[in-house]
Amino acid sequence: MNKKGQADAEQLFLFAEIVLGILVATIFILNAANIDSISNINKVYAEEDLTLLTETLLMAPGSIEYDYIMKNIYDVDISEEGVTITKTFGLFDGLSYYMLHFEKEQGGDLVIEKNA
Repeated sequence: MNKKGQADAEQLFLFAEIVLGILVATIFILNAANIDSISNINKVYAEEDLTLLTETLLMAPGSIEYDYIMKNIYDVDISEEGVTITKTFGLFDGLSYYMLHFEKEQGGDLVIEKNA
């Protein structure tokens, strides 16, 4: 014997299960699409590329401006010792990008700014 409140509760639980299933499937799909979250290959390539870029910009004559696009999953630290990239593990960080702006005036130092 079904009571009216019991049928409504079953429909509510079914709706909650459907929403939870969609949420879990979305999380799995986003993680599968974000290869950088499980691989270090792009991190190593970006670190080598930024090392070569900073050395080249420092040795180049004249004034130079250059924008380098990075994923938000990577934190870049450029110091006199070298380039260090650390990887964060945010769910949506691999889907957005930021800009590293390199600027060097004639005979001056290299200035690096992180723009969102």
